[in-house]
Amino acid sequence: MYIAMALLTSAFIVKFNGKPISLTMWVTMAVFLEYGLFIELLVSQVALFATLAVQKKPLPIAKRYFFNSTMVCVTSIIAAASFYLVGGKIGTLNFGLALFGLAVYRLFYTVSNLTILKFYYKISRSSSVFTMRDIAFEYGSVVLLLPIALTLYYLLQTIGDSAFALIGIPYLVTVTIIRQYSKSERVNSDLKAAGVIGNELAGITDVQHVRDQFMEKTCALFQSDYVYLYKNHGRWLEEVRALVDDRFVENDCEAFPIGQGIAGMVLSKNEPAIFDRREEWEVNALHFAPVDLESILCVPISHHDEVEFILLLGSRRSKAFKEYQLKILDLLGSYFIVSLDKARYMQEVLAKSEKCALTKLYNYKFLEEKLAADMKRFHKGELSSLAVIMLDIDHFKQVNDSYGHQSGNDILACFAGLLRERVPDGAIVGRYGGEEFLILLPDYTKAEALVLAETIRQVIKETPFAVIPDLSEDKQQLDVFITSSIGVSAAPDDTDEAITLLRNADRALYIGAKQAGRDRVAEYVR
Repeated sequence: MYIAMALLTSAFIVKFNGKPISLTMWVTMAVFLEYGLFIELLVSQVALFATLAVQKKPLPIAKRYFFNSTMVCVTSIIAAASFYLVGGKIGTLNFGLALFGLAVYRLFYTVSNLTILKFYYKISRSSSVFTMRDIAFEYGSVVLLLPIALTLYYLLQTIGDSAFALIGIPYLVTVTIIRQYSKSERVNSDLKAAGVIGNELAGITDVQHVRDQFMEKTCALFQSDYVYLYKNHGRWLEEVRALVDDRFVENDCEAFPIGQGIAGMVLSKNEPAIFDRREEWEVNALHFAPVDLESILCVPISHHDEVEFILLLGSRRSKAFKEYQLKILDLLGSYFIVSLDKARYMQEVLAKSEKCALTKLYNYKFLEEKLAADMKRFHKGELSSLAVIMLDIDHFKQVNDSYGHQSGNDILACFAGLLRERVPDGAIVGRYGGEEFLILLPDYTKAEALVLAETIRQVIKETPFAVIPDLSEDKQQLDVFITSSIGVSAAPDDTDEAITLLRNADRALYIGAKQAGRDRVAEYVR
């Protein structure tokens, strides 16, 4: 009967502070007081195995059992020794002696248990998972379980085996109520956490940052080992991002059609799916599914009644996800889509305010702000040099007069595209105004900028620009060749001020290049 009651107690695990707690001590203390150490060890080992069996842990039960079994044996022996040292007697009917001896037994059991765990964390160099609340609960359980154990022991002496029902049934009912309350608290806690995540996502204006934060926060909330986000392209899915063990990894998944794999199946049905074990989903999985993946939670994320994304959470533990979490994930998906739309809109607005509508290059305002920011980096020592190239299309008014303003606009757009292709990584190219363009070159010396400017000048001179003249009746396409004048200035060679750097490049452009005959590169000379 003791073993049966210990097994029932082990099956009804209570979570405290997010950690599973087994309260089998109310049974094992009564066993010890009636039968002594050997039988108490036997019952404790059986209860321990049952407790570990119902817990969801990635480590095999054999490994967990070896460590915990050893610890239970050591703590039971220490607690029993303390019981005997204070004069405790097995089978006593003296209430005062039984109360005092069992209280000492339980206290030393708790102290030795916490001491062994602290020593283990120290030698394994891992951080302790116990908080002050956990330790307080351990000591508080002495007061909580001691009266129940004593009541069971004395009732067994007076009314026999009926005591198990008299004490056990109310205890199990109470624990069941506590478990239901804990589950409700967990749902409320997850809903609150989802709301916090939604507020955080709403404050982000970068699309990629919204996506990454959504995946990271969802991973943490659901304690997932794997998170995959797929983009729906109508008839096929593309893996957008993958998070494994809290780190983003390179995409190793090829695009796959609707209906294939777990994500494809969820897309085709437009319904979420939850799997507790690998054997439930393995037949539907694609070949690249991780070999240690067990539980899966997969949901569609819709936008305007159309599935835009598929989110798949995976865990190495079996039964890692609950049905209620589907609702939480659906709510998080809504927050994600709304925040994504907001970030897209903000980026579009920002792009329009920073870029020229015709050339799609950065505008005058952005260029001056970027130059000022780069000059600050130069002063801090983050940049060793900073160069500026200013370009102007030669005789551009004649182009407009000869072929029409639309042809002039076409040339400006093509000219911008040519500059985009020719500038190095890290450089910024923009339209400074009219037919003037500017290239900012962080960490470029004046000599390097001059070489780049000469290369660009030569490419411009040799490139035909196709236009359809507005002023011609036959509207046939023509190839127009243009040239450009270019001025170069750099810090620290010429100045260490942003506005002066621009003026120097402008001066070099007009005096050193245009007035000297155009179609040439000139550097600023003090």
